[in-house]
Amino acid sequence: YQNDLALIGTTDIPYDGRPEDVAADASEVDYLIKVVNRYFKRELARDDVIYSFSGVRPLYDDNADNPSAVTRDYIFELDASSRQAPLLSVFGGKITTFRKLAEHALDRIAPFFPKMGKPWTSKGYLPGGDIANADFEQFLGDLGREYPWMPASLVKHYGRLYGTRTRVLVGASRSLTELGRCFGKDFFEREASYLFEHEWALTAADILERRTKHGLHLSAAERAAFEDWCVGRLVRAG
Repeated sequence: YQNDLALIGTTDIPYDGRPEDVAADASEVDYLIKVVNRYFKRELARDDVIYSFSGVRPLYDDNADNPSAVTRDYIFELDASSRQAPLLSVFGGKITTFRKLAEHALDRIAPFFPKMGKPWTSKGYLPGGDIANADFEQFLGDLGREYPWMPASLVKHYGRLYGTRTRVLVGASRSLTELGRCFGKDFFEREASYLFEHEWALTAADILERRTKHGLHLSAAERAAFEDWCVGRLVRAG
């Protein structure tokens, strides 16, 4: 994970609090460390953990006894019994099936939209995903030849996160200097500006933790410098 790290998870624990307050607690960390140490020669300790995150998965209650056994599938409930606009409720689902879920949701409400177009998402691309023959290694090679001044690690970073949108990010730049200020390894001002302008980033954390994982690699001083830059950018933008 991120070339020199390991991403370890997950746990399934019922949660009844506010979604914005959820966090991995000490017992979950200890549980995962114990599992890893059971199977690998190099043992881990809490001091090896540099970052943790937690999220809430909304699951449909199918009365399963074990949280891990609860269905990960999605359930639709369509209320179209009155003269009001139909209401489609979606329960469950997961990020890996979001396209299928969305298309099935439109199928359910299609009778109310006679001019709805035909399904198309199975052959569509996510932004930057229109890579020739879906050959990522060939694509990286092409990027490297297109930007010979760019370190291989940076080519891989841009290619992996932005795909063919890398060319929009890089723009007319012809050197690392033209990518702007460097905040840390493979993290330049041009990328941050791209994320603010094209991917709805609003804060430093949006970029460091959500759009990228640069936050895992920056020192405290580098992170503070980037946060100051973000504040200055927002002030200049008015």
